[in-house]
Amino acid sequence: MDMSSQPAMLSQKIARIGANVLSDFLKIPVRAQSGPPPMIHNGAEISISGKWKGSVTVSTCESLGQRIAGEMFRKEDDAVTGEDVIDALTELTNIIAGNIKAILPGPSQLSLPVPLAVLPSEHRNNVDVQLFDDRQGMLRISLQPAEH
Repeated sequence: MDMSSQPAMLSQKIARIGANVLSDFLKIPVRAQSGPPPMIHNGAEISISGKWKGSVTVSTCESLGQRIAGEMFRKEDDAVTGEDVIDALTELTNIIAGNIKAILPGPSQLSLPVPLAVLPSEHRNNVDVQLFDDRQGMLRISLQPAEH
């Protein structure tokens, strides 16, 4: 399967994965849409190695990050700490990346998720998906092929 010719199909699949994980696991409804993204505050990254090489990053704005952590750890939004948000995002990245790995050419392995110190910039080879919740919050999933 030639990845380069199918970014649109891939982005639909990734959007579906992200939306399913958020709705099934966290009961947060989201939909894919483009638009000016809110400021991204936190993220996590997982490397994929094997037949397909690259990484998956999941990053989010502050409001949705807190909401995700609140749902994951059963806390009120105002009781959620920055640490909770990072923990929740690394866990969420793990789940989303595991699902994405299944649709990429295999066999491949996932690294452990690491919090992002620097948020990834847009790159033409990336497949970027933006999912918005019903409160203007946004989650971005980026699939970044390794530079060969």
